[in-house]
Amino acid sequence: MGARWRLRFPDVELRLAGVVPAALAIQLIAIFADLGSDDLFRRILFIASYLLLIVFVLANIRRPSVALFGVGVLLNFLPIITNGGLMPITPETLLKTGDVPEDARIGEWVEGTKDVLLERDDTRLYFFSDRLTSDLSPSRAFSIGDVVLIVGAVVLLLDLLLPRPYRGPL
Repeated sequence: MGARWRLRFPDVELRLAGVVPAALAIQLIAIFADLGSDDLFRRILFIASYLLLIVFVLANIRRPSVALFGVGVLLNFLPIITNGGLMPITPETLLKTGDVPEDARIGEWVEGTKDVLLERDDTRLYFFSDRLTSDLSPSRAFSIGDVVLIVGAVVLLLDLLLPRPYRGPL
């Protein structure tokens, strides 16, 4: 008899999946919580959140969608870690977003974001910083890493949620 095709939803197991919402919660705290005028704790929170995401990626690296997500995480983490714990954004890019806080100062955290305001010449790994803008993006400024990370997350969700053809016994 010929094989029959059925759709099945596989039991997918992601190791350490709980660290992803924990990392996102940490980022939300770092962005929106009143942590005082010194942004050192905020910077530590961002670094910690990315380290958690890296742990998740390493635990699931064999899944191609997680590997793609991990490339995005790494493309964001590198400029964050090399620029003191926050994602660099230039004054020019910040102006393009139209969301310039009155108290924005070079070298300081931009309130309500994950960014630190830096001149382009003072930005390490500028190419990977928040230098792209779009009215479609919630933050309006984003990085290449954000794009790769989002594509990886969408592919991962599709990988987890879409049924698969199954060749086997009924």
